[in-house]
Amino acid sequence: MDRENTSVLENIALNADHRMLIVYAPKLAALAHPGQFAELATDGATLLRKPISIAMADKEKGTLTFVFRMIGSGTEHLGNLKPTSALDIIGPLGNGFDLNCRKALLIGGGVGTPPLLYLASQLKKESKEVGIVLGARDKADLLLLDEFAKLGIEPICATDNGSAGVKGTVVTALEEKAVLDSGTKLFACGPWPMLKALAVFSEKMSLELEVLLEAYMGCGMGICVGCTVPTTEGMKRVCKEGPAFNAKEILWNKIR
Repeated sequence: MDRENTSVLENIALNADHRMLIVYAPKLAALAHPGQFAELATDGATLLRKPISIAMADKEKGTLTFVFRMIGSGTEHLGNLKPTSALDIIGPLGNGFDLNCRKALLIGGGVGTPPLLYLASQLKKESKEVGIVLGARDKADLLLLDEFAKLGIEPICATDNGSAGVKGTVVTALEEKAVLDSGTKLFACGPWPMLKALAVFSEKMSLELEVLLEAYMGCGMGICVGCTVPTTEGMKRVCKEGPAFNAKEILWNKIR
């Protein structure tokens, strides 16, 4: 973990609600691992920093990329930052994904998609076979399709209204379109109901599933204990012991 006063390079509107923020942060980029997050200052727009997953880290260029939905004053502030603006960041935080696998299938739901981009990039660098399934309410809510295409990955898509890809959930798309074998490891990030359904699916298919959990974080550093989840080993903090967990660790039936 480190702290860096970064400089905004680009702030790109992906659609009406989502932004891609690229900052020059060489110290943090050098430390980042897929699945980790950072705490971004909001200059008083909110009392607390905003925890946002790292969507990409380019160690050669010294850049970090964040993709987020503007849903409050803090993210509104970040979404309106101009190039050359200063931005104070603490990170990278948390424990990220375990990349030890032969073949990977990444599954993202809505704003849970961004951290899978960095994961896909690193897996490809390690010459792993990588596939992706993305789900959203509507075609307009599917994120980063062009960025995955640049990595040579064509996502399988699922939308609630059938406006793109399979009509239904990511589990529907997995059952209808995905090619799975016993050597495939599943990685997922998205809404809790999606992750819970994937935990059931992976258990049925006897596949390993690693999930990246999202929870309300007061501090992001394990001090406030506000982001705990029930696991087979007791309560664990999403920001410290996670956010990446083996799905078998989580007591899904105790989570609403």
